[in-house]
Amino acid sequence: MGIAEFPPNAAKARHKATGPEVAYVLEGEVTVQVDGQPDRIVHAGESYRMPANVVHVTKAGPAGAKVLATWAWIPGKPFNVAAPN
Repeated sequence: MGIAEFPPNAAKARHKATGPEVAYVLEGEVTVQVDGQPDRIVHAGESYRMPANVVHVTKAGPAGAKVLATWAWIPGKPFNVAAPN
């Protein structure tokens, strides 16, 4: 479990997690971009989940964002894996 703070319009590059993730937006908003799906804007007070091994980008809105996330990590594997563009 951890808190990620995004500066305004900052994005976490394309990646996938080796385990599932559940996130709750504490402040601001984030756009979650998943390959093959429409972008989803998640506002403060809302949550989203990301299954394991789904390539995605998370981008903060113009005011930045603070996100509380819980991850299931598989020992011996890296958690976040960069994905090619």
